[in-house]
Amino acid sequence: MNIATLKVYGDSQALADVRDGLPAEPDSDWKKGDVRPDGRVRIDAGFYVNLGTDKNPMTLLKQVHGFLMECQARGISFTASNIEAELRIAYVGDATPGAPTLDFSLAELNLLIEMGITLSIAS
Repeated sequence: MNIATLKVYGDSQALADVRDGLPAEPDSDWKKGDVRPDGRVRIDAGFYVNLGTDKNPMTLLKQVHGFLMECQARGISFTASNIEAELRIAYVGDATPGAPTLDFSLAELNLLIEMGITLSIAS
């Protein structure tokens, strides 16, 4: 299973501005000073948005691309100096021989750069 999540964190006011325009509601959030599961205190506020879950990586990328295009159409950008955004893609489960690959086009990678989003891929 492939899972795509957008993590956004930083200044509370900047986050509120971005959050108001998102095409989907965040699935979870935290405030500056909240205690993390590992016992450390959070130094900033933030939220997670689930962008999609699918076995087929290409279907997942279409879901991610659709979300990012909608953000761009709404004028949402994560390039402000007081916020950070990270697209997290995780593969959960056993890899099978011949499984489809996760292929980003240059246009999709460029869109991430233009919107100020870093990319993290993990298994």
